[in-house]
Amino acid sequence: MEEVIRFDKSLQERLTEFRDLLPDNLTAANKEWSFYLELTLDPNGWQAVWKIPRTTCKALKIPFPSIILVFVLDVDFKELTALVKVLAVEDDDIHIHEQHRVPLVQLWVTKEQDESIALNLPSTANAVDILRFFYTKLLMPWDLDEHNADWKEKHLEPRLRLYYDMKNGIIPRATAEHIASLLTEARRIQNQREILEDSVSDVDNENELFENKNIEKLMELHVRLLEIKSELDILEDPLLRKVIVKRQSEEVSVKHTSEKLEFWLVYKKGLVDDYLGFLNKVKSDFGSNTPMTFVSNLGNILEIANVNSTFILCEGSHEIRTTGALETGGRLIGISDGNSTELSSERDDIMLDFIGNNVELKNMTIQAGKSQCGIVIRKGKVTLENVKLVGDGVSSTQQGIIVLAGAELELKNCKIEKFSTAVVGNTNSSIFLRNTEIHNVNFGLKIFDNCYVTAENFSLNDCKNYGIVYETEKNLGNNKEKNNGKFDLLQLIPHIKVDHITGNNNIKGDVVISQKSKINPIRDLFANPEFDCTICEEGDSEMSDNFNVTVVENNISPVL
Repeated sequence: MEEVIRFDKSLQERLTEFRDLLPDNLTAANKEWSFYLELTLDPNGWQAVWKIPRTTCKALKIPFPSIILVFVLDVDFKELTALVKVLAVEDDDIHIHEQHRVPLVQLWVTKEQDESIALNLPSTANAVDILRFFYTKLLMPWDLDEHNADWKEKHLEPRLRLYYDMKNGIIPRATAEHIASLLTEARRIQNQREILEDSVSDVDNENELFENKNIEKLMELHVRLLEIKSELDILEDPLLRKVIVKRQSEEVSVKHTSEKLEFWLVYKKGLVDDYLGFLNKVKSDFGSNTPMTFVSNLGNILEIANVNSTFILCEGSHEIRTTGALETGGRLIGISDGNSTELSSERDDIMLDFIGNNVELKNMTIQAGKSQCGIVIRKGKVTLENVKLVGDGVSSTQQGIIVLAGAELELKNCKIEKFSTAVVGNTNSSIFLRNTEIHNVNFGLKIFDNCYVTAENFSLNDCKNYGIVYETEKNLGNNKEKNNGKFDLLQLIPHIKVDHITGNNNIKGDVVISQKSKINPIRDLFANPEFDCTICEEGDSEMSDNFNVTVVENNISPVL
């Protein structure tokens, strides 16, 4: 988002800002924020990019990520929200209400504004930045329950140092990833708690309350939140964190310097004949002279094994908590066909996150329905062979595989289904598809400029939008019909080689070539009546009654 104002402040700058702004007692923070924003934030008249979070995209049933240019009509300083009017949408296929009430932290002030409106732009942008940093980087969900009288003294500096240690790479990547995952889970749990608490608040009868299943679920969430809090409290303490980071760094160093290629046989339990059958298959595929170790739990061994290890899975279901040893190389192989071996995870962000070298996944079904993204490939090459990757079939934001710049994906005899977008190929990434089918998704393959794609016997079926989306920064002109059609259009796309590609029932088309949208702030809002925010359309004054305004969830809970 080059068009927005960003800040790159040092730890000391942030520390000084918050020491001057925040009260010692967290319970008084909301009043302080309201007072501070009233003095520093323009109450209306400024344009911003609304960076819609994944949960809101899901609620509005639009793709993620989605970015929208808005005009701020009014700021509610008490609730820390803004009433905004939509000026421009990044994707022409997105259709949402004209007005929304959104959290201030989701707004990014644009560098350019209407030149006829007098604004204190630097002050407004800085105020929103400080507010966003506090609520998204420093405040934890449990802080609001504890009502800390000494929050600033106890937590401000340690949490700032934790954030900057993660940002500057002082904390190892695996630990930083784990911390980020815990924070994401904690905030998700907090949202679930609030919903469940509302549902049980109307129950008056004590017996009904005791039998209410939501009460049990509420207690489970509370216990999990306490577990996360305990772990993060340790990591927040600088001295304890130093010990943990040192120990983990030594363990990682030993793993990466080890030349021993380990083979792990993952077999839970079963009858003797089943056990012998498993061993015979292993012997047939890998020979009888390779040293191997039996384990009963894949999730546990992934966390302690060396990189480049091979994990051989028996038939059945296997659950993982982290990518572990596979993130920088290795093999995960089901000993039978792909339908008999299933991999799943409770992670709600990224199920499998690969950061380098060669990784091979073979003969399995990956159930990624609970994760926002099934697989992310940051570096290196990842090969999937005889693998079925399955999403939840509901979400408008869930992505199957994301291939980042410099990374490579190879799919052989694979099926991908039930995602919003099956595969995303970023600029300077490489994707190879052979005997692979993508079906029952919104978008099949989404690629950007300089993404190299080779496809052989590739099929795209039952895509609710397009089979292939090619998004380019090149000027395509105004003839949209010319850029939407059958697979013949692939001949116009550089770096794509296709040998037999088919498609059926792709609702909007097999291929679309679209120009990457750039949201440009409007310098003269009042010149065009369509953008003139002083014009009140019929019914705008009664929007609270006729639902012309959409109130999206506010993940900022004011401190009372």
